[in-house]
Amino acid sequence: QGVRQSAGSQVARHALWGCRFLAPPRPMVLASCRSRLALFAALLAALLPASPGEEEPSGEVGDDSWSRLTTDDWQPGRVGEFNTTFPIKDMECLGPETAIRFNAGLDWATVKAALHLSLGQLATDTWLFQVVAKIQRDEPDTCVLGITTTSSFLLPVTMPKFRNMARMLNTDHNLLVLNVTFYDSLRSGFPVFGVLDSLATPEFRAWFATEEGLSFFPSRPTTKACESPVASALREAVDRGRTSDEPEAWQPPLHLATALFSSGEAGLVGCSGAGWCAPAEAAALLVWALALARRPGTDGPAARAEGGLSGTSEAVRRSVLRDVVELVSRAETLIRSHGWDEGVPFGQLVATPWNLWWLLHRLQLELPPLVDGIGFEGIGSSSASAGRQEL
Repeated sequence: QGVRQSAGSQVARHALWGCRFLAPPRPMVLASCRSRLALFAALLAALLPASPGEEEPSGEVGDDSWSRLTTDDWQPGRVGEFNTTFPIKDMECLGPETAIRFNAGLDWATVKAALHLSLGQLATDTWLFQVVAKIQRDEPDTCVLGITTTSSFLLPVTMPKFRNMARMLNTDHNLLVLNVTFYDSLRSGFPVFGVLDSLATPEFRAWFATEEGLSFFPSRPTTKACESPVASALREAVDRGRTSDEPEAWQPPLHLATALFSSGEAGLVGCSGAGWCAPAEAAALLVWALALARRPGTDGPAARAEGGLSGTSEAVRRSVLRDVVELVSRAETLIRSHGWDEGVPFGQLVATPWNLWWLLHRLQLELPPLVDGIGFEGIGSSSASAGRQEL
């Protein structure tokens, strides 16, 4: 019994030590981490072999913990005690368990395509508005990204006041609490990043500088690294692409993204008070990913029209895909760090002038040639694991 107690206490100490250094510095998530790791320590201690003749403890606590682990009433986006660690399966929502139930003749592929075509134009598509409203009212939470995307799509209607929209983005619609990587969100076909970008209207961004906005979200100092000449040029170049009439013709400013790092202006931590500009670095990495996705020789549809990819083209495609996954993963780390470590509320992160969500959405539109079978309809079963091996 002494061995079991000692081992259990050691596991608990190590679990809490890991929580202290690995968990994002948010009180709610930190408390959640402590609870989850303490529960893990208790379960692990319970699994250790008992000493001969030792009386087994009552199972009330263990049974309650097991019940909490196996009965999940979690809803997407809600910050709760255990929700951030649950794995999310079938993110493309192609299987029978995630199928739409209120209308047997409607599938998620149709909803995805309609969402892509109606970003920022909810009022112009009556059919889509009715479908999305019924999804929110009648559908279970099995298709996590479908429920999350459609819920955020309705925000301009359900929360027309900017203070309420920002509050909801900070809580129920905080994408960063979902246990889904940015790359998997891109592969899913759901335009979750495009929806977030459509919420970042000029009026919503300007609201944060108003008296009302500042009363909820105090002004944050801007580091010198974010206002450096190269960083400013990169931000303006991306903004021109976002506001252009033909964003698909916009060319990623690869030279500016490269200069951000080569000039040493990206992350000058502690150097003459220059600070660190995580959103600038993330934007530069996403620009690189976009430039790679448009790289000559990876034109999948054209190559297939000529009878399929050659061995060389296939090797190039896989190499480019690995680089894109790596760049997106690094950008995701920076964005999460900017939100968690630097304490930027998600509502403000949605309204960032760095247009990170627009870059991610543009990248989603460029992915199909790189990932065989991907499309707005999701990933085909024959290529369900394609690209994930690079993670």
